[in-house]
Amino acid sequence: MPEPVVETTLGALGAPSTAEQRVSPDVERLLSRPPRTFAEWATRNIAAFK
Repeated sequence: MPEPVVETTLGALGAPSTAEQRVSPDVERLLSRPPRTFAEWATRNIAAFK
């Protein structure tokens, strides 16, 4: 997306609330493992983007 579109969209949506930033306990229940961070995902999948 062009940067102005991103900025306008984020401006309209506003900042996420504390509740929206929290990882649902359903994630672990559905995956049968604790949730991982984006950094962990990126490290595991970096080869796909090279």
